Amino acid sequence: MKEATADIDIVVENIPVLKALDEVLTNTPPELKVGPGVRVIYMKEIEHEYKVKLGAFSVYKKLDPELGDFTLDVFVKRVLRGITLSDGMKVRSIIPDEFMNLKVLRVQLVSLEDIFLFKGVTSLSRIKDIDDLLRLLEHGIDFSIILDELNSQKVLIEPERFEWLIGLLYEKSLMLKDILVERGLKSRGLDKLIKSLEISLQSE
Repeated sequence: MKEATADIDIVVENIPVLKALDEVLTNTPPELKVGPGVRVIYMKEIEHEYKVKLGAFSVYKKLDPELGDFTLDVFVKRVLRGITLSDGMKVRSIIPDEFMNLKVLRVQLVSLEDIFLFKGVTSLSRIKDIDDLLRLLEHGIDFSIILDELNSQKVLIEPERFEWLIGLLYEKSLMLKDILVERGLKSRGLDKLIKSLEISLQSE
């Protein structure tokens, strides 16, 4: 969807998996090289704003001479102190071809619908997430999956936190709708989501 990214979010299931990931990243094996004799290096950042603001367990800086540097934000089970890695998310995720043969870790990409949900509950001040959400809409989103996942999250998340996240998603959705209207566009799926969120907020 994008040619480059400033950071990548990783969600692991538990602490043992986090430790295994840390070992792979901080003790990069020789085969992970970029160019003649140049190795990709991951530096663990002990104090990082995302650990405080977003609840990331670990933050790594990737130093890549070929693709450029970026940050890895690693969460255990739960992202942004809210959305939780659910069974449905794991079922919808896919293993990219380039990660099929990994032996130590299994890397899976969550669905576009789940990315929409993760980005839909971030701070309203994160303008870049609005841009990403618009790209997701352009790509095509099945809003019935998002609505089903919200029902799953309601069981997994504390009631007060869930209501707060629903409020964020509602505000973000209204912002998206306004942008679409300005462009002379409309999304029936987005309208359905907004209506469902309104009902949910009124019933709380």
